[in-house]
Amino acid sequence: MKRMRLTAMLLAVTLASTTFSGCGARSTETGDDREWVVVGENDTETEVEGTEAEELTEADTEVQEKQSVFSEVANYEFWFGSGAGGWCTTLTIQPDGSFSGQYHDSDMGDTGADYPNGIQYRCDFHGKFTEPIQVNEYTYQFQIEAIQYNKNPGEEEILDGVKYIYGEAYGLDQAKKIDLYLPNAPVADLPQEYRDWVSYLDLSDEAGATLGSYGLYNVAGQEGFSSYAISDDAAAIDEELAALEEQAQEMNDQLQSGLLAQQEMNRLSGELYRLWDDELNSLWSRLKEKLDEDAMEQLTKEQREWISWKEQEVKEAGKSAEGGTLQPLLENDEAAELTRARVYELADILKGE
Repeated sequence: MKRMRLTAMLLAVTLASTTFSGCGARSTETGDDREWVVVGENDTETEVEGTEAEELTEADTEVQEKQSVFSEVANYEFWFGSGAGGWCTTLTIQPDGSFSGQYHDSDMGDTGADYPNGIQYRCDFHGKFTEPIQVNEYTYQFQIEAIQYNKNPGEEEILDGVKYIYGEAYGLDQAKKIDLYLPNAPVADLPQEYRDWVSYLDLSDEAGATLGSYGLYNVAGQEGFSSYAISDDAAAIDEELAALEEQAQEMNDQLQSGLLAQQEMNRLSGELYRLWDDELNSLWSRLKEKLDEDAMEQLTKEQREWISWKEQEVKEAGKSAEGGTLQPLLENDEAAELTRARVYELADILKGE
């Protein structure tokens, strides 16, 4: 199910892997012994073919040099997400071009007798990209050689009172060609559709404006992934949060300037909420890699409780203007502040404090 573009909706929590959105908790990690459904470009079952060792030719060497761009992004996580439904697709790429990721969405308000804890939409996937071809000095292009799902799209099951509905990797759908944009790529040269998806990055049209990090763009689907460096170093996290505070302050200054129309304020407050939601996603992904199973299980329980509380607080914040044009602003402001506070709590856990 397609969502509206980022600029046309309220922005909500997007969390990766065993992740939580603004609408609810995500499922726990599956084991390495899981069965994978292998899907090729034409949705036919196909395995990624292996290659035998051969003597390197000049062409082979050139391919290896092109593949080195994957090594540059190995410490980054790409994500694609937006919307009031709190959906998100995250993706990491290894130096050899293999990739893995998760898609999730949730609706904790949609319950039934067998699933009182709501519905979770999920997709765990991995696969491999073809060799990247350099298009220009800041763009590489490649395709999906194969993608594998741990569950058949459309399959459903109920676990721990949650109904899980498994789907495909949203953002990689219809992908015939995928562009990888390098940092410092001229913003004016990037497709407008990509810029629409990552507008929270404040991609300016000003002369000389450049992309601050790596980007992925599904050309056929017109869907854009942004990226952030993955790190659990305390100093790096502090620097990361300081940069976010600076961006948030700029947004708040605009909101308080008195120069924006109500619709513009609603949109900008949604972007501010999204800013902190994205950081929460990033921290959660890193916590999942760092904490042991028992600690992660306990944190997952706490996060579910936090989500329920946050949703109630946001709802209460908008009641005074329910049905009016001011309601989105009030709800976004509350959601942004509560999510910001939770970001710092998770950051402290990640830093071991």
